[in-house]
Amino acid sequence: MEETVKLKIRKLPNALAELSHSNQFLKISAFSLFCLTGVMLMILLYQATKAPVVLPMTQDASVYMSAPMPDPKVEIERAVREYLKHRYNWTSKTVTTQVEKAGDFILPSTKRAFNSSMQNVIRFSVDKVVAQRVYPIEIRVDMKKGAVVIEGDRITSIQGLKAAGDLRLELGFESGPRTERNPWGVYISKEKEFQ
Repeated sequence: MEETVKLKIRKLPNALAELSHSNQFLKISAFSLFCLTGVMLMILLYQATKAPVVLPMTQDASVYMSAPMPDPKVEIERAVREYLKHRYNWTSKTVTTQVEKAGDFILPSTKRAFNSSMQNVIRFSVDKVVAQRVYPIEIRVDMKKGAVVIEGDRITSIQGLKAAGDLRLELGFESGPRTERNPWGVYISKEKEFQ
């Protein structure tokens, strides 16, 4: 009788080889993920410390061109011209709306006094059919004093009769919040006419 001997191949060496291979794969995967996490962390820190990009947009969604800061004297002069346009250019029909628009340039603490003094002007203008126009010739801005001196011509019409005269005016100003009607943020704090 012949006996056959079957050799059993042990599964242990195959299992050890597979385990070693899996272990190597896990080590390489863990190291790769660690490197990827490090790179992403560096990118995140770079983005977090970078200054933000501001895109100033207009109302029609176009980008404003970057420009140097405007000269404060020029901006104050523009605000004063707009104030003069509303405060001193009116007819008996438009005086009320013009004075209301001029009120947007008046310092809030003095607005009550402005409105009460302008009621007399409105009443007189409507009763006597008065119209007025001013033409500023020179506007001098003194930043230290917070004052603007205006020299120009004034034409007043009372019931159709016109009279021309000089306009000499000193306005005190302060800065305040910018609004849609007063985008310069310049507010008139006092107004004084010279003869």
